[in-house]
Amino acid sequence: MVTILRMSISHDEDRDAEQARLLNHEQVRNGIHEEDAQEPLSRSTPPLTHIIFYFMAIHFLLAFCEMILVAPLIKLFENSLCLTFYDFPSDGVKEALCKVPEIQGPLATIRGWKSSFDMIAVLLVAIPFGRLGDHYGRKKVMSLAVVGVAFSLLEIYTICALPHIFPLRLVWLSSLLLLCGGGLNAASAYMWALAAESIPADRRSHAFYYIFSAFYVAELIGSFIASITIDISPWIPCGLAMASLLICLLLLALMPNTRKSSSDDAGDQSSKSSGISNILSTLSNRNVILVIPVFLVGIFRYTTLNVLIQYASVRFKLKISTGATFYTETAIVNIILFLFLVPQLSAYIRKEYEVRPQIIDLFLVRTSVTLMCIGCLAIGFTQSSLLLPIGVFIFASGFGSRVSALSLVSYWIPDDAKATFFAAIVVFESLGHAIGDPAMQQIFAHSLKLSNFWWALPFFVGSGLYFCAVVSTSFIRIDGKKLRAQETEDMLDHED
Repeated sequence: MVTILRMSISHDEDRDAEQARLLNHEQVRNGIHEEDAQEPLSRSTPPLTHIIFYFMAIHFLLAFCEMILVAPLIKLFENSLCLTFYDFPSDGVKEALCKVPEIQGPLATIRGWKSSFDMIAVLLVAIPFGRLGDHYGRKKVMSLAVVGVAFSLLEIYTICALPHIFPLRLVWLSSLLLLCGGGLNAASAYMWALAAESIPADRRSHAFYYIFSAFYVAELIGSFIASITIDISPWIPCGLAMASLLICLLLLALMPNTRKSSSDDAGDQSSKSSGISNILSTLSNRNVILVIPVFLVGIFRYTTLNVLIQYASVRFKLKISTGATFYTETAIVNIILFLFLVPQLSAYIRKEYEVRPQIIDLFLVRTSVTLMCIGCLAIGFTQSSLLLPIGVFIFASGFGSRVSALSLVSYWIPDDAKATFFAAIVVFESLGHAIGDPAMQQIFAHSLKLSNFWWALPFFVGSGLYFCAVVSTSFIRIDGKKLRAQETEDMLDHED
């Protein structure tokens, strides 16, 4: 993987070296002293490969923490309620006895309310902390968010470890600690903003694909480790989740600064007063408005997979465990696409045909939402369980719509508003989940009252939503002159 990443970047570095030589020649011709021209370049900046690996590692750790905790926390919550219900017997309680409605009902209630409280924390603080990140440093704000998650988990662990002292409902208080930064989703938004700032525009897209692939690597590894350790002790994956957060903080502390700070400091006061105006100016950009539907419909990716597991069980009599393999298929497809194929192919196209990365990003956004639209239709029209993996393959191939859209929209967002805007995307997505997830489940519930064909109604609805994004992105236009001016400005900015 290291070799692949270095090879894909080396073409761009060779090109930039030639651009730097031409720029220096131009500066000398215009009467600028060589020592003045070379002074900004003399500062040591980390190689782009190292920067991308930092972000891949950070994204992996954030996703690993999220994925490895799903089942263990359910286990801990259930165990706490079970011990309380049976009045703490000295020899413990067998797991089978914990499956009674008197325990599973409160478990679902506590988990449901906790998800709601966590979402409220994101809605309240994600954008304000994003603004703080734009003004005072995204690494600092991201570190605060990770610290908030760590203390939130510590509170949950304490409640679950001492069920004879604390009632399980006290885990709801952990959401208060997420007000420090906004939680894992907000931390991920700050990471993407930091990556957009740290990576030059002409290499941002394929760098984003590598960073994006780390999520699916973490999903595979995290879910596998959780499955083999949870029966030994749920505290093992819980400890690994906490360790991943601590390592993430260490990487953030060690990550080198990749942008200049002098001009940022000088413009700090003006940026404080113009943060909102920059966001409003960004939203006035026609292209940004047209990209927003991609983020909104993208939230239905995993909702669709959740419905698919139950749909496959009802329609084709598949086991739940078999349906869960669709998640594995999705992860493998996206690892292959975004760790190997897409970055290499996009780098080759840029080098051989001199296609701008913004054009490639736009093509990938349009292709991704089209694939999800077709994939939903394929799943809905499938009449055999043997053909379901084909529909899932097509559908999963479009999961890169979000990262392609993030890369694309970052070209139109001012540097001093990126974290705020990316945090706003997280807020919109959280609201979308709060509305869309139960809506899709209700659509499926009502479709079961119809004939067998209409049991696939959620997938037809999903296809319609993705088609709206297809139409929206078809109206996006990229101005070639503005692109050239922005690329020149970005190159000079990173050289400084």
